[in-house]
Amino acid sequence: MPEDSLPVSHRSALFSLFLIAALIVYASYAILLLWREPYLLALCLLPAPLALVARLGPFGPATAAAGAVIGPLTEAACVAGGLWSYAETGGLPLIPPWLPVIWACFPAALWLIVKSLLGEVPLPRRGALPFCLAGIVLEIVLFLTLSHSLPLIFAAAMLMGAAAILAVTRVEWRTVLALMAAGAVLGPVCEALPVAAGAWSYAQPDVLGLPLWLPLAYALFAVLVAYGARSLAEGDIAK
Repeated sequence: MPEDSLPVSHRSALFSLFLIAALIVYASYAILLLWREPYLLALCLLPAPLALVARLGPFGPATAAAGAVIGPLTEAACVAGGLWSYAETGGLPLIPPWLPVIWACFPAALWLIVKSLLGEVPLPRRGALPFCLAGIVLEIVLFLTLSHSLPLIFAAAMLMGAAAILAVTRVEWRTVLALMAAGAVLGPVCEALPVAAGAWSYAQPDVLGLPLWLPLAYALFAVLVAYGARSLAEGDIAK
C-alpha cells in the first residue's frame, strides 16, 4: 500500500507504536548490558522518556514526572516487602538509580498506545488522583499478603480489575481495557531479558524467572499509574 494512501492520523499512530517497540528493545538491551553499572545505565536510558515525552505532547513532561515518582515508590514498597530484589542498587537502599528513568516511560507509553488505538487521550475525572493512589496502595497490600497463593491473588486481581472498569463511565471502558491490555503485555515483555540476566529476581518465580501473577499486576498498575499521572499532569492536586 503506498504511503500516500494511509491517512495522516494512521501514519502518526503507527509511528507512535513503532517508537514504543523500538524503545522497548533499546531499554531492555541497555538494562541487559549495563545493570551492573546502575548510574551509567540511568544516563543511557534517558533518551527513552525524552522521546516519549516529545511524542506525547503538552502533558508529556508532567505525565513522565509523575511516573518517575509513583513507580519507584511502589517498587520500594514491594522490594521492602520481599516480592523481588535487585542485584545491584548502586549503594542506594532497595532500588537502583535508573528506576525513575524507566518508570517515567511507562505512563507516557501507555497513553501513546491509547491515543494510537482509540484516537484520543481522555481527560481524567476530577478527584481521580486520590482514588488512583489508594488503588496503588491496595494493590501493593494485596500482592504482598497474597503472593503465596496464586488462586487468591488471581481472584483479588480480577475483583480489582472489575472495580476499575465499574469506577469509570461506559465511554471510558475502552480506555481502561486498552490500558490493562497494554500493561499486561509491556510489563512482562520488558522484564523477561533483564530477569534472565540476573538484574533482579522474584522471591517466588513460576515461569522463566517471572511469577504468573505479573501480567495481572501490570494490568492493574497500568490503569492506576496512567490515570494518576494524567491527573497530576492536568493539575488535579490544585483543583
